[in-house]
Amino acid sequence: MNSTSRIMPILLKASFMATVLFWTIILSEVSMNDSFMVAIIIFSYIPIFIVCSLFILFTIVPILFFDTKDLNSSEMFHKYFPYYSIIIFGISFFFIILSNFDKVISAFYITAFFTLMQSWIWICKTPTSEKGKTNWENS
Repeated sequence: MNSTSRIMPILLKASFMATVLFWTIILSEVSMNDSFMVAIIIFSYIPIFIVCSLFILFTIVPILFFDTKDLNSSEMFHKYFPYYSIIIFGISFFFIILSNFDKVISAFYITAFFTLMQSWIWICKTPTSEKGKTNWENS
């Protein structure tokens, strides 16, 4: 599958998206007057990158590698994404309720859910053609 060669840029994009989304949720009620907080946000990219990469590498990539059928990216997306999104939503919702809606835990699972959904799109998206249109089949 061609999308596996683009995994590192996808991990970087997903980690950046997760960092922005996580801190947007966390800082929605707090004013950011402290310069120390800016340093925490910048350095938090490293653990967020590690966690985000592990989530993607252990949940999405195996599905793409272990399917032995000769499916292209679009067919893989249409076949597996709906079930994957339902399962990840259920797991996220369960842990948010289990945490009694704790803000940090809720922000983590909300961020993980949306980052994983967007990562599916980035991984299964075919490269852009010369005319600027994507080569999605049957969409």
